[in-house]
Amino acid sequence: MKNKTNFRIISLYVFICTIAIVVVSKILIIQRIDQEISSVNLPKLVKIKASRGNIFSDDGSLLAISMPLYNVFIDLSVVDEKIFDSEIKDLSISLSNLFADKSASEYESYLRESKQKEKNKYVKLRNKVTHNELNLLKSFPILKLGKFKGGLIVEDRLNRENPFGLLAKRTIGLLREANPIGLERAYNKTLSGVDGWQLKQRIAKNFWRNEDSDLNSMPKSGSDIVSTLNVDMQDVAQNALKKSLKYHDADWGTVILMEVQSGQIKAITNLRNNEGEFNEYYNHAIAEHLEPGSTFKLASIIAGLEDGFYTLSDSVDTENGTYQFYDKVMRDSRKGGYGKITIGDALVKSSNVGISKIINKHYKERPSEFIDRIYKMGLCTPLDLELPYPNNLLIKQPGKPGWSGVTLPWMSIGYSLRLSPIHMLTFYNAIANEGVMVKPIFTSQVLRDGKLISENSTEIINPAICSKSSIEAVIPFLVDVVDRGTAKNIKSKQYKIAGKTGTSLIAYGQNKEDEIKRYHASFVGFFPALKPKYSCIVVVHNPKENGFYGSDVAAPVFKEISDKIYASDISIHDQIPTDYLIENYPYLSQGKTNETEKVLDQLSLKYKSTSSNWMVQDFTQDEIIMNRRNIEIDFNNGVMPNLYGMNLMDAIFLLENAGLKVSFSGKGHIIDQSIKKGKKISKNNKIKLIASI
Repeated sequence: MKNKTNFRIISLYVFICTIAIVVVSKILIIQRIDQEISSVNLPKLVKIKASRGNIFSDDGSLLAISMPLYNVFIDLSVVDEKIFDSEIKDLSISLSNLFADKSASEYESYLRESKQKEKNKYVKLRNKVTHNELNLLKSFPILKLGKFKGGLIVEDRLNRENPFGLLAKRTIGLLREANPIGLERAYNKTLSGVDGWQLKQRIAKNFWRNEDSDLNSMPKSGSDIVSTLNVDMQDVAQNALKKSLKYHDADWGTVILMEVQSGQIKAITNLRNNEGEFNEYYNHAIAEHLEPGSTFKLASIIAGLEDGFYTLSDSVDTENGTYQFYDKVMRDSRKGGYGKITIGDALVKSSNVGISKIINKHYKERPSEFIDRIYKMGLCTPLDLELPYPNNLLIKQPGKPGWSGVTLPWMSIGYSLRLSPIHMLTFYNAIANEGVMVKPIFTSQVLRDGKLISENSTEIINPAICSKSSIEAVIPFLVDVVDRGTAKNIKSKQYKIAGKTGTSLIAYGQNKEDEIKRYHASFVGFFPALKPKYSCIVVVHNPKENGFYGSDVAAPVFKEISDKIYASDISIHDQIPTDYLIENYPYLSQGKTNETEKVLDQLSLKYKSTSSNWMVQDFTQDEIIMNRRNIEIDFNNGVMPNLYGMNLMDAIFLLENAGLKVSFSGKGHIIDQSIKKGKKISKNNKIKLIASI
């Protein structure tokens, strides 16, 4: 009896405990579900991304702009079965026509298979959809029903466009999580703006309602950056470099064009040649550090001038084109050498033997003084540029590992040190700027809503890299490099170029006769030589066809750029003397008075104008006279005027405005007209003009 009682008590106890555990578990589960439901439905702050600022060229052209793109999906679980079956074919046809990436049948199969998968509620239609494409999608069958019945899901995605494509692409840069580059990286804070916040309340699946809150804030768009880059100059530089890389089958090349006094970079291009395809993967202009070769000889010459060791009229014996320094032989590119020449001519002819002998002679016992001079000229001092770059500048130091008896003579001609192209250009730009070294700059202004926020003005790095007497001494010889020296192939009849060629042998220390040699060709200089406005450096790496010297590979690129800039920039043309003879006055023909005045003002020529819209040219001893031409009065009287000598385009404009139908042959100035002077005319008369240059 007692055992039965104990069993009943124990059973009741176990039963009660079990019930208690079940009840407590249910309570915990309910609490957890309630918490999850509450947390899902709690209001939350959602970030609103600020619009990123634009990057402009110096004339206001857009170089980088944020354009809306979208990733588009469809939730097929919300689409009614009958609607899906009746409209899926039309939707598939529309998608195929819009995107042209799949056939209509492929789209239909893809969507039907996705519809059958219950968990597949996020079916991708297309990434990187444009705004116009999205508007079309919203009008398609099924999708036009909207988010809750048509299942259309649209996600914004970050997108940055470069309207000019490859043009200065590496310098404009790219903002990305890993390794952002260029101006996009340097001015990220300025361009980014300030993100906003919006409090949202979840009211249904994938649907949130905006709520009023003190925490809400509107996004502030980023400021705009005005770069110093000129689209036209950039285009010229890129095309000229591309042509050279193709012709010489070179690995890569770079061009930098700088405004002498301001330091503004007007063009910078970095092209890599991948079997005839070109892209800007790496900023060679500021990040590539290589032995510059003969372009460095100018710095060596100036060092000796500054220390008073010689003048450029002193002579140096280049021997037979070879000279031995310890266990290494220095060679000139010209077999047999140049014999005895002046030091200035050693620079003009780019004699390795001549330059290395004079530098070794005067600095052999005091190499540190030579190195100090190089530093004083700013050649091995890092530049504090807006664009981040690796500082891999290298110049060997006396008494340190790597220095030997042959280091100094080889350094004097551009070996045993490493410089970037922009460092070398900054040095030559200082020579053009009468010794004032300015920092290269890539941006000029920051704008917000079109209003100026800040300006990036010219920054002087060194007010005098050397004496003006040394600069005045070397510039004529830099001009001679082009007029009669290593770069005489780019001599211009219209203007003077000053500069220096460079050809450095890569891995020059190896003495293998059968080794395939690789070269680094360059040209750096400025123009017009007497009043320089622009400096430029061209570097072409490893040319394999049609020559390898700087004069053959890099100098022609410089010439093409300088020619086109000279043709378009009238400010660098020589001023016409005020006592110019009448026979040298330009032939103005007969044309619009206001357009003629603009031309004469640009040429600084004296003239007397007329109050009429049209003029005919006449001269006195010291000025041009624009006499009145009464063409419009004759037209009002319905009489054909004499068009002889008039510009063809002006004549067509005039006649068509009077209602005549014009045909013509030739070009230039009118020499004959089918309706003669004095004949009555009326609207719709046909007239033929004969023109000849």
